[in-house]
Amino acid sequence: MSDQRVIELTMKVQALIRKRFAGNTKMAFDHYANKQRMSGMINGDELFDLLTDADVGNFLTRGAWRDGIMERLDKNRDGFISWTEFQNMK
Repeated sequence: MSDQRVIELTMKVQALIRKRFAGNTKMAFDHYANKQRMSGMINGDELFDLLTDADVGNFLTRGAWRDGIMERLDKNRDGFISWTEFQNMK
């Protein structure tokens, strides 16, 4: 993922967090981490929902965004993004 894409992603996700979660990053994480499975971690489908809400990409490109983010953030390769991994989204 290029630096330009990372900047775009960061700006859009931060805007979503400010608008919908009053700037509370942990609240936003918990919302998406518990949206479908109540696991406390974000899976690919929940990440897709976050990207949709943040207006990242479009329906045709959002899957590629999701895959790139999972590859970059999921350090232990378990298929989930933990709170610690989410905090490193910069």
